[in-house]
Amino acid sequence: MCDPLTITSAALLAGGTAANYYGQTQAANARDDVLAAERIRQRGYDKEADALNKKSQGLYENFGAKQDQTGSDLAAMFRDASAPAQTAPAGQTAAPQDVMPSSTSNIVNREQSKQQGLADAFVGQQADALGGLRAFGDLMGSNSREQAKNASLLGQILGFKTGSSRVAGLETEQASHAGDGWSMAGDLARGLGSLGMTVGLSGGPLASSLDSMFTPKALGSGAAVIKQAGKLVAAAPGATPYVVY
Repeated sequence: MCDPLTITSAALLAGGTAANYYGQTQAANARDDVLAAERIRQRGYDKEADALNKKSQGLYENFGAKQDQTGSDLAAMFRDASAPAQTAPAGQTAAPQDVMPSSTSNIVNREQSKQQGLADAFVGQQADALGGLRAFGDLMGSNSREQAKNASLLGQILGFKTGSSRVAGLETEQASHAGDGWSMAGDLARGLGSLGMTVGLSGGPLASSLDSMFTPKALGSGAAVIKQAGKLVAAAPGATPYVVY
């Protein structure tokens, strides 16, 4: 039958091992939570970066059709700019649409309408030509500005990714100490258990004196127990216990 000291030491060893395991589990769970959160953040940054890359690539899709549309828009702007003003801004006098005096001659009116039509056609042709000429540069300029904006945003996202990775390293280091309390308690219990097991199995005087503290006689009768010459001797109730080697 095992002595009480050995049993108690074995219990301390088992409890210390359990406490160490629980502490390690807490630290591992905390590290897993940090890494999971970091993966979510990195995936979010990657999605934002992918969206910006696709947006930049889309700027040059159907470039010919976009160039034609830009040329049409520019030509319409040039035509509007060359048209006579219908109304004048506040405080200004509107320019007359026709500088020629009105005439009652049909021949003069027909010729005037003919020349006006030729002038309008020439203005339209020049507006179309100028719009087509400037369409490529205007579209490339717009795309370049948009690309520069996207590149700046990508640089910011890269900075966020790098900063998040560095913070995650610090968080992981901190998470590794999540179970330090349990680990310390476990180490203490295992240390005491190992010491008690060593003393108990050695069978020396110290082991016998420690055994006497856990005997039913010492714990239940209230009498002080003395270890002397390898025998248990019960002192009178109320006497001060002591150990003789």
